[in-house]
Amino acid sequence: MLNMFSRPEAPAPQKPASAPASPEPLRLLRAQPTASVNAGAKPANARGATRTPTVGQYLHHLQHDLKGYVRAETVNAVIGATPGEIQRVARIVAKLKGRYLATLMDLGNATKGPIGEPEVRELRRIREMYEEVELGLTRLREAVEAGDLELDGVRGE
Repeated sequence: MLNMFSRPEAPAPQKPASAPASPEPLRLLRAQPTASVNAGAKPANARGATRTPTVGQYLHHLQHDLKGYVRAETVNAVIGATPGEIQRVARIVAKLKGRYLATLMDLGNATKGPIGEPEVRELRRIREMYEEVELGLTRLREAVEAGDLELDGVRGE
């Protein structure tokens, strides 16, 4: 898709067949000012300026290409996804969240002594597990909604 932004090759100039060969064009070339005067200035009517994309156009096409790449790679990597598999991931998220909340509540137990570094490390580990799997479930849902992940036995809208 981004190849539409490539510059077209300029056709080679052709000499008219009836034009006599004369040194006149050489004098015109010598009489022109040198390019060093306006070295940093761009020509106002550059042929490629109309084909050069804006940043917004480039980013739009890049996003479109990225969606295509993601869809193709997902189709190649995920074979036979089912709603049951996604529901099992959802159950894992629920179990991890319950485990995290239970561990957190155990810290507030009155019969327990002061909170130490090992308890905080365990709580952090459980929270990270829960958050990571929850984020993964969110990404699965987004992939299904975007059409990047097709579910067996589910009809598309």
